[in-house]
Amino acid sequence: MWFRKRENDIEMSGMMDGAPKKKKPQGPPEETEYQKFDWKRFFLAPKYIPWHILFIVIGILTVIITIKHDAVVEKLRPWSEKVRDLPAGWLIPIAILIVISFPPLFGHEIIALLCGVVYGLWIGFAIVAAGTFIGEVGTWYAFKYSFRSKALKLERTNLNYGAMARLTRDGGFFIVLVIRLSAIPAHFSTAVFSTCDVKFWHFVVATFLSLPKQIFLVYLGVLLLQESNDDVIKTVMFGAIFIITIAMGVWIYMKMRTVKSTLLEEQELRRVKKAEAVELVPNVERAFDTRYDEGPVAWSTMQPTQVSRPMERRYDEEPPEWAMAPTQPTRMV
Repeated sequence: MWFRKRENDIEMSGMMDGAPKKKKPQGPPEETEYQKFDWKRFFLAPKYIPWHILFIVIGILTVIITIKHDAVVEKLRPWSEKVRDLPAGWLIPIAILIVISFPPLFGHEIIALLCGVVYGLWIGFAIVAAGTFIGEVGTWYAFKYSFRSKALKLERTNLNYGAMARLTRDGGFFIVLVIRLSAIPAHFSTAVFSTCDVKFWHFVVATFLSLPKQIFLVYLGVLLLQESNDDVIKTVMFGAIFIITIAMGVWIYMKMRTVKSTLLEEQELRRVKKAEAVELVPNVERAFDTRYDEGPVAWSTMQPTQVSRPMERRYDEEPPEWAMAPTQPTRMV
C-alpha cells in the first residue's frame, strides 16, 4: 500500500520532500592564488603552440582585411547582391553575424561594410545591429552555462581576469557600458560579464546602447559606392572611433591597475590571518605522526599527552578484580 502525502502533513513533509537544492556560489572567490604570469612557459609550452599559430594566422588576416578592405568588399560585392535578391535574403547576413560572434571567429567588420554597400545605411545598420545583438546574447548564455567552472578557476588564479571580474561586479552598469564602448574586444568582455555574475539586464542594455558603433562601419560601406576620391570623411570617422575607444580602454586599464593592487592586498591579508590561526590552534595531526605501517615506536619517545602502555596479559590468565566492569551481573550458582 502506498502512502500519499496529505496537505499540511508535517510528519511526512521531511520524508517526501527532496534534498534542498544547492545554490551556486556567487560573488568573488574566498581563496585566490594569484601568481606572476610566466610568459616563457606560456609561449613555449607544447600544448599552446597550435593556439599561437591560430592566433597568428587570425592576426595576419585581420591586418590584411583592415588594410585592403576596399578590395575585399569589391570582390564580395557580386555575391552580396545575389544574396540581397533572394527571398528573405537579409536573414543570411544576420545568421553569419550570429555565428561569428562566438570566439575565435572573426569577420564582423567585413559583413558590416557589405551591408552598407548592398542595403544602404539604415537597412544595413538594422541588419548589423540585429545580428550583433542576438550573437552577443547567444555568447553570453554559451559561456555562462558551458564555461562556468573554468571562469571561476581563472578568477582565482589569473590576476587580469580577476581584476576585470571584480571591476565589472562592483562597478555596476556604468562600468559595463564603458567596457562595451571601449577598445576591449566584445567577445572577451561578453565572456567576462557572463561568468562573473553581472546582471543580465545590465549586459543587455549596455550592448543595446553600444550598437551605434556599428553604424560607422555601415556608413563606411556606403561611402565605398561613391566615386569621389576624397577620403577626408572616412579618415575623420576612423580617427573619431579610434580616439574614443582607446580613451575608454585606457580609463578601464587604470581602473584595473587599482583593482589589481586591492586583490593582491586582500590575498596577502588572508594568508597572514590563516598563518596566525594555525599558530593559535593546536595541530591535532601531530598526535598521529606515526603511521600504522611504520613499525612500533619506542615508548620512551611518547608525548606526555599519550596514554601509558597497557599491562600485558596472557590469554589464559584471569583478569584482575579492578579491571572488571561494575555493571557485570552477579554470577548465578
